[in-house]
Amino acid sequence: MKRFIHGVHTWFALAFMVLLLLPLAACGGKSGDSASSSAASYSGENSAERMSATASAGDISPYGEMESGAAQEAEGEAPDAEGISAETIRQENRKLITTVNVEAESEEYDQAISWLERKLAEVGGYTEHSDVYAYSGDNRSCELRLRIPAEKLDGFLSGLEENCNILWRSEAEEDVTLDYVDTKSHRDALEVEQERLLELLEKAETLEEILKLEDRLTNVRYQLQNYETVLRTLDSKINYSTLVLSLREVKELTEPEPESFGSRAASGMRDNAKAIGQFFMDLALFILVHLPVIGLLAAVALIVLFCTRKRRREIREQRRHQKELLQAMRSESSKKQEDQKE
Repeated sequence: MKRFIHGVHTWFALAFMVLLLLPLAACGGKSGDSASSSAASYSGENSAERMSATASAGDISPYGEMESGAAQEAEGEAPDAEGISAETIRQENRKLITTVNVEAESEEYDQAISWLERKLAEVGGYTEHSDVYAYSGDNRSCELRLRIPAEKLDGFLSGLEENCNILWRSEAEEDVTLDYVDTKSHRDALEVEQERLLELLEKAETLEEILKLEDRLTNVRYQLQNYETVLRTLDSKINYSTLVLSLREVKELTEPEPESFGSRAASGMRDNAKAIGQFFMDLALFILVHLPVIGLLAAVALIVLFCTRKRRREIREQRRHQKELLQAMRSESSKKQEDQKE
């Protein structure tokens, strides 16, 4: 019995010692994990240092830094470029290309042309294209394509209405704000990339790196020139509005079309009377202009009549004798018929 009790006490003692050792084992496992993580961290730091040293030695391609820099730049600029809404752009600074078409007439054609030239120089505009037609002294016309500063377009059109009779006018506006902003953002990104490439080119050591950087730099500069050309073209169209003007000379200005029947009838009669008067004026002008030719033809006709007078007289005598003979023959035939009847 004593041995049994002593054995039980021994097992209880062993179990108690095992329970005491379990927390110590757990602490040892954690310290082992910490040591492992510390070793791994130390190994990672050494690896990072080795990679940095290798990069400084030139083992990493120069495009690695360039691409990472471009990516960081794109990440920094993309929200600004894409975050611009159409409504925000309209409110802040819209880029508009304005084109105006005008058809006008003037009784004082020379004065109207002189005013156009003077006013165009005053506002700082210029003539992009011109076609001038002069069919006669009082029927001249021209087709002009003028470029006028956008902020002075309204004043120019107001002056045109005062100096000419406007028959027809149309105005169109093209909003190129989004295209302009997009092109400008591409241009700015290429300029940043060009600066980075130049910096890398100064630090390049091997011939291969230099050739790759110069090739990329040439491509960037080519794209940059294209975007600059597009921006200059847009700026020219935005800053200078286009006015397409058709101007013709008239004797009388065109009146608005009457609405009532009586006024329309009176206007039609006046137009017909003007047309008839114009016809006789043109006829008299034609005779006056061609009077020497008409006189020469009349003189030739008189000479011909004078030279053929004798021949014409003989012909008239022959015709008279023929008539007398015919009458005599008819009278004899009639007498014979009467004698036969008797």
